[in-house]
Amino acid sequence: MNILVAVDRFEDKLSSREANNYIEEGIHKVLENSQVVKVPLFDGSKDMIDGVLQWNRGKRFQWNVLGSQLQQTKVTVAGIDKNLYIDCSTLFNNAGQLQETSSTGLGQVILNGLDLGYEAFTVALGNSTVMDGGIGMLELLGVRFFDGNGDQLTGPLIAADIKRIRNIDVSSIDDRLAACEFTIISDKDYYLFGSHSHAADIVADTEELKTMDNNIWYLNEQFKKINFNLTRPSYGGDGGGLRAVFSEILSAEVITSKEMIFRDTNIEHLLEEADMIIFGGGTVNASKGSLVSQAIMDYAAAGKKYIYLTAGQQLPSDDTNIYHFNIYPEMTADTQDIQIGIQLQNTVMTLMRMQK
Repeated sequence: MNILVAVDRFEDKLSSREANNYIEEGIHKVLENSQVVKVPLFDGSKDMIDGVLQWNRGKRFQWNVLGSQLQQTKVTVAGIDKNLYIDCSTLFNNAGQLQETSSTGLGQVILNGLDLGYEAFTVALGNSTVMDGGIGMLELLGVRFFDGNGDQLTGPLIAADIKRIRNIDVSSIDDRLAACEFTIISDKDYYLFGSHSHAADIVADTEELKTMDNNIWYLNEQFKKINFNLTRPSYGGDGGGLRAVFSEILSAEVITSKEMIFRDTNIEHLLEEADMIIFGGGTVNASKGSLVSQAIMDYAAAGKKYIYLTAGQQLPSDDTNIYHFNIYPEMTADTQDIQIGIQLQNTVMTLMRMQK
């Protein structure tokens, strides 16, 4: 029997890779001769680096750069052929004072990549909290920002520096960028500012939200002076506006994590070839699952066995061709990874015995 295992993460408890391994072990304990193919997944906010390095041969780099509040942060990136993969969730998470956040660390990572000869950059924006509109990154890449006196603002620049900007000059941007291709992974269609912006999704205080909105609106007005419009992309707000900055200034392509996974792996072919597909994931809050899980559901057809394993509040599918099992409905923030792993393995072993 050919079995495809493509399970998402279970919150921060169990990564896609770890969940897939528990399931594979459970399958082989019962069906020793089954052929198991595992596809590690990510949802735009977690596990991208581990995932792409399992899909392809590549190099893993660890660099010390500046985090969202200019603290020293160790970031892991992946180099595959000429493409450098960057997961912003490891750079820009757990930010406290949003006015003090900076994207400078992302600029450092890109410069490191350029120095190593990389010509393409894939940047995942999910689960990142940075609200400087990309000025920290851009300043490091050579864009010059000037205040009302004509003096150049020097970095690291933070969100609070936006209000000091009166003019922007992109003529000195690193000329190596012209030959580079950028791909942005974004699963959130935030507007740049307003009630459906990234800031509105994470900021509860009305005055703080107004400040963040005014910052991004004002920054866009400065970019308009040099014929860049950050609102030109319909949904540029993810990453506090980084999605729009990459699209408008660096001509980036924007795709979802589902589109990346289906493009960079042969998962469509694997779905066709498999006799059984095991997929799913777990969330503490009510969720329909990742975009990839939803896409796999769309492939469900009679004649194949689709096993959907979830935990917590991840919702079942309405498709009668999909068999749903919530292996750990009581999953909370305190649940241990081993608890979920054992439940996954035991459930799969039971299902395989029934199959046998």
